[in-house]
Amino acid sequence: MNSDLDALAQMLARYISSVNARALVLRALRDHGLSAAQVTRRDLKKCNGALRQGIELFVTPEHRDDALRELAAFYGTGEPLGSDHFSIAICSEADVGAARSEARRLCTRAGADAFTMQKVTSIVSELARNIVLYAQTGTIDIRPTGANGRRFSITAIDAGPGIPNLDQILSGQYKSKTGLGRGLTGVKRLADRFDVSTGHAGTRVVAEVSL
Repeated sequence: MNSDLDALAQMLARYISSVNARALVLRALRDHGLSAAQVTRRDLKKCNGALRQGIELFVTPEHRDDALRELAAFYGTGEPLGSDHFSIAICSEADVGAARSEARRLCTRAGADAFTMQKVTSIVSELARNIVLYAQTGTIDIRPTGANGRRFSITAIDAGPGIPNLDQILSGQYKSKTGLGRGLTGVKRLADRFDVSTGHAGTRVVAEVSL
């Protein structure tokens, strides 16, 4: 592995075995079609979601937040995952799972009941998966808003081709063999507040859920 990969593996090895740390990094690279010999730190940002998910799975609960903060510091961007809000680049199915896991953590931290947690995680999953399927890359941001933080705001932004038939989709009239639109109408149904703007420069969806 190159120096950036070595530094990343060494950081992870403070929380899991060095063998597992190396395996986690190499698997994340493989899932994103990256070469260990040529990868750059900028390329490694694509592995953010997979590495976060690995930390959630393999690091003990008492050390998990520290590992997540170190990972955020390694990339030098984004919010530490131990904070009360979360932002993640969505590039692959692994990132969808990582975003869902983080949404669940934030709900637990906020004291949300099981039904509300299910709504929030379902919204995050649908929006993140739409990014992967139709825009390839984008971001998901989850944060508390409103009085005393008793509402979650979930924002999905991508630079895809936009949604030309948005009104038809949101009315429930659009039928698609690919499933395009069903996720968006599901998000609208689950959210207490829903807003979407779209065009040739991309799409922005905001969904809010009261706790």
